[in-house]
Amino acid sequence: MAATQECIFTSVMAKRKARQVSPEAAPSSPSESSEGPTGSESSSGSDVTESEDDSPSSSSGVSDEEGIVNVDFEFFDPKPTDFHGVKALLKSYLEDTLWDISGFVDIFLAQTTVGTVVKTSNDDNPIGILTALNLARYKDRACMKEIYQYLWKNSNGKAERENLETMWNKQAKDVGLIVSERLVNIPIDLVPPLYNSLLDEVMWATEDEPTKELQNFFKFKDYVIVTRVFVEHSKKKGSDDGKQAKVGIIQKQKGVTEDKGELIYVKPEDEIFHQLCTWSFTFPVNAESLAAHETKNVKQLRLVMGFQAKRMAAFRDAVKNLAEDGDETNATDS
Repeated sequence: MAATQECIFTSVMAKRKARQVSPEAAPSSPSESSEGPTGSESSSGSDVTESEDDSPSSSSGVSDEEGIVNVDFEFFDPKPTDFHGVKALLKSYLEDTLWDISGFVDIFLAQTTVGTVVKTSNDDNPIGILTALNLARYKDRACMKEIYQYLWKNSNGKAERENLETMWNKQAKDVGLIVSERLVNIPIDLVPPLYNSLLDEVMWATEDEPTKELQNFFKFKDYVIVTRVFVEHSKKKGSDDGKQAKVGIIQKQKGVTEDKGELIYVKPEDEIFHQLCTWSFTFPVNAESLAAHETKNVKQLRLVMGFQAKRMAAFRDAVKNLAEDGDETNATDS
């Protein structure tokens, strides 16, 4: 087979953490969990094709002649040894802002009852994370104050600031900040089990946490989501060959338009959140290091969304359909 820029992931498995199958049989420490999941395995059931340029995980073990790699993905509880890998995933969360990112990582790692670290079976480096942090629980932490200040400074008007203020301060005890970061070439098959894991853990935490106060911290009514997207502006007639713009391996998604351009969702599930959210706003990034990934017609934005917890059922269904549609597309292409 000739060399190719596509990486085909086969035998993709999301190995659920043991306590998700049987909370009573939970490992006594994160290190026990990291030795190997003992619960059931959830298989994607299909191969996944991802475009690939310089992605770290897809370059390892890929033959120049074949361009094919088999990867098993595993879910783990956060543990202290994940610190540097998680910090690397979060390094552009607030662009180039100087903030207490280490404190933010510490919060993520300390909340082991709700939170997942994604790794491959042959590498202990985190390649994805997902959690939900109660805004009231961590309101006095410097990092949470700095995230709020960053969003407030970049909000565009009175209505946006009122929505942000209401969720972040007035209703903070009922609001979870969803933090989702991962390498862009992780196959979409992992998204449904990843969010199923999060939502199951949130539900269990409302019953299994040792105190009523801790249980209440996970009774979310709303979520705030901070993510990144790109906006593609229409090219002027005759400006170039008219090929579809791409940024890295990010594919254009059909969806809403903003600022007279079409949004490109880095994480496909963000388009679903955007369609179902109660409010949202975007703002352009200013960091030079992030602007390096832009082109003349494609600019990077931050997307901030407020999302009602009662709409998570619709989100789960839509994400499941999205993954199934992706499998069908890959099967057709192959």
